[in-house]
Amino acid sequence: MTFDYLRQSLYFFRNHVNRLAMIQLPFLAILAFVQFQLIQQLPVNGEELPMELVQRNMFISSALDLSLMPVYWGATLFYLQSVLQGQPLATGRALALSLTCWGRLLITYIISVLAISFGLVLLIVPGIYIGVRLAFAEFYCVMEGMGPMEAIKASWEKTGDFFWPLFQGMALIFGSLLLAETLISEALSDQKATLMVVSMLIQFMGVLPTIFAYRIYCVMKADDAPA
Repeated sequence: MTFDYLRQSLYFFRNHVNRLAMIQLPFLAILAFVQFQLIQQLPVNGEELPMELVQRNMFISSALDLSLMPVYWGATLFYLQSVLQGQPLATGRALALSLTCWGRLLITYIISVLAISFGLVLLIVPGIYIGVRLAFAEFYCVMEGMGPMEAIKASWEKTGDFFWPLFQGMALIFGSLLLAETLISEALSDQKATLMVVSMLIQFMGVLPTIFAYRIYCVMKADDAPA
């Protein structure tokens, strides 16, 4: 079952990669460019950066990431939904819709990340478990208009029966992407500009776990639908 969902997810990605790229890559390019500029400020001869500069760079990177993520991920989720409804959204329309749920999606992401991070501190396994159980939270938030806590609670309740398929598929995808990024980073360690582009593309491939989770979310919704 898991491999069937993976095949279906890959098929969806191949057929919609152009539109997904139009939604995500401009934002990922902005983030990559800013991070590249911040990296250029790192010392080259073992010199220490002033703490204020380190804190400023971290703040700029984190603030920009948090500001843009709900926009392009929200648009991605609206696009996924529209395809299954048989009326694929144009890029501009998907982005415009994402602005309507920017705040609640941002808070949903922040709470989820804090919960997962807390679980990772507890010997990693609890963090992985929490991450899988919250896999549907963004769908409930964006597609069903739920508030952050309501979306997180709904995800926790509904992922119980689908934990293993979710875990297996997401572990395979994340593991493959992590391996690819590690190997490429080692091969291109001296080519920062090229590495930035490749890293951006791997980040874009991070849409695959979302597509996979959404496929299982749709199965769950179909099972819950009245006969």
